[in-house]
Amino acid sequence: MDKYSLLDKMTVEEKVTLLSGKGLWKTAHFPHLQIKSLKMTDGTYGVRYSPEQIDDNASWTISDFLDVVSQSANDEHSHTGGSEALFGKTLPATCFPNGSSLACSWDRELVYQMGKALAHECHSLGVNILLGPGINIRRTPLSGRGYEYYSEDPLLSGELAASLINGLQDQGVGACLKHFACNNSEYRRTEMDSIVDERALHEIYLAGFKRAIDKSNPWTIMSSYNRLNGEQTSQSYSLLTTILREQWGYQGLVMSDWYGIKDRPRSLKAGNDLAMPEVKRDKDELRNAVENKEVTMAELDASCLRMLTLLEHVPQRELQDVDFAQHHTIAQKIAEESIVLLKNDENILPLTTTKYKKVAIIGRGAHSPIIQGSGCATTAPYMLDRPLDEILDVANDDFSIDYAVGAPDDYHEHPQEMEKATELAARSDVAVVFVNTVIGEDGENGDRKNLSIAPTHESLIKAVAKKQKELIVVLSNSDSVIMDWKDQCKGIVETFFSGQGVGRAVANILFGVINPSGKLTVTFPNSLEETPAYLHYPGEGVNASLKLTHLSALSPK
Repeated sequence: MDKYSLLDKMTVEEKVTLLSGKGLWKTAHFPHLQIKSLKMTDGTYGVRYSPEQIDDNASWTISDFLDVVSQSANDEHSHTGGSEALFGKTLPATCFPNGSSLACSWDRELVYQMGKALAHECHSLGVNILLGPGINIRRTPLSGRGYEYYSEDPLLSGELAASLINGLQDQGVGACLKHFACNNSEYRRTEMDSIVDERALHEIYLAGFKRAIDKSNPWTIMSSYNRLNGEQTSQSYSLLTTILREQWGYQGLVMSDWYGIKDRPRSLKAGNDLAMPEVKRDKDELRNAVENKEVTMAELDASCLRMLTLLEHVPQRELQDVDFAQHHTIAQKIAEESIVLLKNDENILPLTTTKYKKVAIIGRGAHSPIIQGSGCATTAPYMLDRPLDEILDVANDDFSIDYAVGAPDDYHEHPQEMEKATELAARSDVAVVFVNTVIGEDGENGDRKNLSIAPTHESLIKAVAKKQKELIVVLSNSDSVIMDWKDQCKGIVETFFSGQGVGRAVANILFGVINPSGKLTVTFPNSLEETPAYLHYPGEGVNASLKLTHLSALSPK
C-alpha cells in the first residue's frame, strides 16, 4: 500500500501517534496498517545501544534520559572497555575518534569509511537511524559538546558531515544531521538565545548544514534546544520551513531533540514533524489542536507524509555480525591521520635509538587513556589500545621504557607520585608526558570552566621540565586549550579525543612508524580573552544569550 493510501486510512489519533515517539528510542508502529517502527540511537562517533531502554518491553522514565545526559567519561566503564554505563547496560561498540579529532584528518574518504562501519554496527542491532553527525560551529572552546563537533569552519564541517552521512545511508542506515541550528553552548541550553545577524547566520552557522544537505540529503534533521533570535528553534517556521524547505529544498523529516518540544502544535506548524521521545502531553496537545482546527489536516498530513516517506527509505534487513577487529583497525587509522603535531623543536620526534635509549612514559593517560567526551554520545569501547602497552610493543627491545603515573587525580596532587615521576624523568634520556583536560567538564548541559588542562597535569609538566629538557607532551582534550607551559617542552602531540585506537596511533607517531599529518580545525588562543565570544558568553540576566558574529558580518555589505 502506498503512503497516500495509508494516510487515507489513518485516523487523527493514529496520525498524531505516528508523529510521536514510542518509548525513548522508537517510533510508533501500526500492524494493521503494516507501518513498522523505527529504532534510533546515539551517537556521533559510536553506536551507543542500551537494551534496557530500547528493546521490546523496555521501561524508562525521564530520569533515565537525564542520567545519560549527565554521563561522564570518568565513569570507569565508559572509557576503559567495560559495558555498563550510567544509561543501563550499554553494549560494546567501536568508539571512533570524536568529531574534534576526526575532522583534523581532513579526509573525506576516511570519514566515509567510518560511516559505513557505523552502519554495519547499526545493522547488527536493528538500528535504523543513527543520531548524528553533529556539526554546530565551535564558536567558543568552552562549549561542553565541542568535542562532538568538527570545526569553527562551515565548509570543512559540511564536507565531512556529508561524507559520514553518505557512508551511513549508502548502507541503508539513516543519518540525523544535528543540531539545527546555532546550538553553540551547553550552558542553559534550552533557554540560551543565540543572537545572530542575518549575514553571519547564513555565511557561518547555517552554511555547514546547507553544504551537508546538498551533498548527502540526510534522511532526517534534528532541531536544537536553544532559541534563535528570540524564537525556539523547534517551533521556528522561518528556520524549519522558509529556509530549510523552501529556500534549500530539503524534503526529509525534521525531528525534535529529546524533550526539546515546548509547544507541540506550534512546532508541527513550523515544520518539526516528529516529537521525540514519547510524551503524553505532546500528543494530547496536538490532538486537541487538530480538533480545535488550530492545526489543519493539511499541516498534519504533510508531516505524516514525510514520516511515511522516511519509512519507505528504511530497508528490511536481517541482523548481521560485525567485524569489530576490522572496525578497530579503521579507528586506529583515523586516529593516526587525525593527530596533529603542534610542536617539534630540534626534531625531538620521532624517537630513535640514535638519539635516545631510556624513555620515561609519564601520566595516567598513558595507562588509562581519555578517548572520548561525556554525555549521550559516550560509547563503551569494544576494544581499547592503551598507549603504554602499544609503546612497549612498537619500541620492542630497542628502547628501555619505564612508567610513572605522576598525577593520578585531576585536582589533587600526590607528592609521592610526582616525585617518582620526576626521578624517572631525570634518569631517562627523554620524557613523554600524557595530560588531559578535566574529565567530565565537557559534555551535555554544561560547559567547560576554563581553557586549561587539569591543574595537576600542568604541575606535572612543570615539575618534569625542571628535571628533563627533552620533553614531549601528549594532549587529550575536548577543544582548544591554553598552553602556558608550551615553552617548557620541545614536542606537543595533539590527539583531542581520538577513540579506542588512540594508543597505537600515538605509539606509531612517537616512534616514526607514521608521519603526523593532522591539521587543526579550530584556533588555539593564548587566553580565553582572545576567543571571539568572550565578551558575549554566557550572556546576562535570566535569559542567557550568546551573541554570534564573525568578521565578515562586521564588514560593509
